[in-house]
Amino acid sequence: MDAVLLNIVNDVPVVTRYWTMGCIAVSALVRFNMINSIKMLYSYEIVFQKGHYERILYSLFDYGLFNWMSLMNIVIAANHLSFLENSFSLKRRYVWILFLTLCSLLGMSYFGQPVASLGVLLQENLSYYYLKKNNEQMNIRLFGNIAVSPLLVPFYLNCLLLFVYHMDVVEVAMFFLPGHIMFYMDDMLKRIYGVDLTKTPYDWWLGLKETQ
Repeated sequence: MDAVLLNIVNDVPVVTRYWTMGCIAVSALVRFNMINSIKMLYSYEIVFQKGHYERILYSLFDYGLFNWMSLMNIVIAANHLSFLENSFSLKRRYVWILFLTLCSLLGMSYFGQPVASLGVLLQENLSYYYLKKNNEQMNIRLFGNIAVSPLLVPFYLNCLLLFVYHMDVVEVAMFFLPGHIMFYMDDMLKRIYGVDLTKTPYDWWLGLKETQ
């Protein structure tokens, strides 16, 4: 049994593995009152105006209470993120995409309070980014020939949040807009104009060094 669990852990790529372990650890620490649950709440005002920057870190690893439902959600999220991380040949590029997406979320939080933790929003945006990049390969076939895009699922869910639950436009946009921007910068601009805006600073430096 220990060997099976070890193989499962080893199959998860390194960034996703540490995020998963962090989510479980933070959830357990909150459950046993070693971290005040109030500190898990992220807001732009508390973090950037009052200087509680540690809340960014807590919110990144906040994926719910320490129970079986949250653990299952973490496992499902880790599975989705593993596919995305494995699709990158350079680990530093994946980490840079994570950083840019997080910065986009932090910037958007100036205009509206996130309704979920930064960890949940980051995972939602990265999953949306992965669906956008692999949309044609992941189409669902209905009745033999009708191709249904998997992007209809987040579109439907976001419409529910906007029109049924009457959430603010900015709050809903936090679930997909940063991921859409990353896709546009990483895929569309590079394919159409040959411009790579998601290149890491290290890769920019290497490129400049080669031209000298």
